[in-house]
Amino acid sequence: MVQSFNIEAIKCLKHVFFNRSLIIPHLEVKDIRNINFQTLYDRGFKGVLFDKDNTLTEPYKNEIYNPYKESLNKCLEIFGNDNVVIISNSAGSSDDAPNFEKANQIEKSLGIKVLKHNTKKPDGIDSVKNHFKTDPKNLIMVGDRYLTDILFGNLYGMLTIYTHPITSVGDNFFVKLIRNKERQIVLCLKNYFKINAPKNLLCASGFEKINNDDQKNK
Repeated sequence: MVQSFNIEAIKCLKHVFFNRSLIIPHLEVKDIRNINFQTLYDRGFKGVLFDKDNTLTEPYKNEIYNPYKESLNKCLEIFGNDNVVIISNSAGSSDDAPNFEKANQIEKSLGIKVLKHNTKKPDGIDSVKNHFKTDPKNLIMVGDRYLTDILFGNLYGMLTIYTHPITSVGDNFFVKLIRNKERQIVLCLKNYFKINAPKNLLCASGFEKINNDDQKNK
C-alpha cells in the first residue's frame, strides 16, 4: 500500500507557522533500541503509539524489522499489549478505508493493535482517545516523520520520540523528498534558532535515562 497525498498535514501547517516547536521532538534516537521503555513507564506514561513504515517495519512490509523485535517485545512486556498500538498513514488510515483490510492483516501478522482512524496524522486523535481512555499527555508517540508523527504527538501534548528511518529502499519517492526537507527545516530550527520541543511535565527532569545511548546497534 503506497500512501496517498496527505491533506491533513497541509492543513496543520498553520499550527507550525505560529508555533515552530511543534515539529521538534523531545528525543531523537537512531531507532527504537535506544529507547528505555522501563524508564518511561516508571515516569508515569501509560501507553506507546508507533508509526509503522520505517519505524517498526521496512516500508510497506508486514513484519517487524528483525533487529527491532527484542526491543518491541520489551515495550509490550512493560506497557502491556493493550497499551501499545500502531497509528499509520497507510494501514488503518483513509487509504485503507472503509474495510481496513490492511490494518486487520497487519494486526494478525504483527500481533499489535492498529488504530483505525479513517484520516491521516497529524489528524486522528479521536481514535487515540477512544482506545487509551486517558489524557494524550500520558502517551508517547514514536515515529520517523517530523510533519506527521512528531507534529501529531506535540499537538496533543504527548512525549515525542523521533527515530531515523530504517531504509530508503522501497519507500515512496515523494515521502523521501519531503523527509529530507523536513530534516533540513528541523535542524535549522534547532541549531540556528535554538527552538526546543514543547515542555513535557512527565519528563521535566530530563532525558538522560530515556535514551539508551550506550546501546550498540548492529
